[in-house]
Amino acid sequence: MPKRLSIIFALFFLLSAGASSHSQNALPPVVQAEIKKAQSSCEPERSVLKPGFLVEKDINGDGVKDYVLDYAEFECGGHSFFCGTAGCLTQVFASLSGDGYAKVLDENVRNIKFRTIKGRPAMIIELHGPACGRAGAAPCGATLYWNGEKFSPRTDVSYHWRGKYHGSMRLFVLDLQRQ
Repeated sequence: MPKRLSIIFALFFLLSAGASSHSQNALPPVVQAEIKKAQSSCEPERSVLKPGFLVEKDINGDGVKDYVLDYAEFECGGHSFFCGTAGCLTQVFASLSGDGYAKVLDENVRNIKFRTIKGRPAMIIELHGPACGRAGAAPCGATLYWNGEKFSPRTDVSYHWRGKYHGSMRLFVLDLQRQ
């Protein structure tokens, strides 16, 4: 009986090890590269990818898995290396109609949600106040809609731009006026 149990445990270990290496290799190269970059920035400390760091979900409505990296769940030497008062670094990778993936968000956010609004995939982000030209604690956010290539502001309204560049994406306070 003990020999049979050890064979079962060995088989379980081999199957689970193979499954985890397969899932790591199954990630798109652009997602793998960002994870490796984050891990190398942590060296010589040990990095830990906690549950919830990598989220797979269809965010653009094409039926293909997309990927969200939530750095609130990335530990570097036991600390949240990519988080601060502006929130945590969040990277979003959306599948493209041709082939491959595009990084559609690479920002510190306080919260991120994906919804369908009036039939269109949308990304709703909560930001640190200065991203919208406000005080740090002031509410600030944006709703961006999928246009087939990236998430962008609504196109059925006119905008009065007030804001500034924040990281790699232009975030702004919108005064919406229906056309």
